[in-house]
Amino acid sequence: MSPSTAHAAPADYSDARILRAAASVGVIGGAGQAAPRLLAMLSNPLVSSREVAALVGQEPGLSVRVLRIANSAFYGQSRGISTLDAAIRLLGLEAVRGVAAAACMDRTMAAVQKGAPMDLGRLVDHSLATAIAARDLARKHLADGSGDAFIGGLLHNLGITVQLQLDPAGVGRMLAARQAGAAEEILELEKGRVGVGHQHCLQVVFSSWNLPPSLVAACCHHHDPQAAPPQYARLAAAVNLGTWLALASGQTYDLEPEAGEPSGVALACLGIAAADLDPLRENLPEQFTALKSAMQA
Repeated sequence: MSPSTAHAAPADYSDARILRAAASVGVIGGAGQAAPRLLAMLSNPLVSSREVAALVGQEPGLSVRVLRIANSAFYGQSRGISTLDAAIRLLGLEAVRGVAAAACMDRTMAAVQKGAPMDLGRLVDHSLATAIAARDLARKHLADGSGDAFIGGLLHNLGITVQLQLDPAGVGRMLAARQAGAAEEILELEKGRVGVGHQHCLQVVFSSWNLPPSLVAACCHHHDPQAAPPQYARLAAAVNLGTWLALASGQTYDLEPEAGEPSGVALACLGIAAADLDPLRENLPEQFTALKSAMQA
């Protein structure tokens, strides 16, 4: 063993290193990257549609996407919305926040995809299906929070892209274990194979965005809703079961290739039975196709 190997410094998985890795793939927006700032702005209940329109207008790709969605059949329109102000009034601020979240996902995946050991397009599709299912669960079983459930579904696995930057060899070990038949849940799969968990990466990034604690909890405890602060456990459970519905409807990806069984803990948090998920599962493929088409800009 060489001296350099014997005395190698431990890998740096500090919060500062996580933020640098996130910045390297566009998760933390800089100049000309409005989506993360828009997400933070829309978490402020006092924000005006005019302020949102001004920020969206700084990024042409975001503007095009908002207008496209406002004119889509998914939102009941076919044509006629030509200004950002009109589009934002039609969609509402929660829907625009969803557009911003989708833009964050797309930009990040495009930056990471080259040379990635996994198909990130499938991860994006899984996240979109999770968002739809989590929103529908929240609408039906929570007094409020459907907006946070949708955003939580979209962004719940964004930490994986940061993992890929920080510890590509560790993610490779996780993928190899899956290919060899490992069936454990993803948090168990991470143990001993990767230097930092994807939920922790996301928590660090969300803190830098100044997102509200409800949304942080929904994403960062989507695998373990009981570990979320009690007031947010039901929201985290909605994202957890949204994830299962996405997998069960066929929107799987390399690290979660099968749905398994829905979490009994998450079901109990929402006070529902597994059979209550069946109608959502049946409707999800059609909803997914419609929303994916609307969000493509």
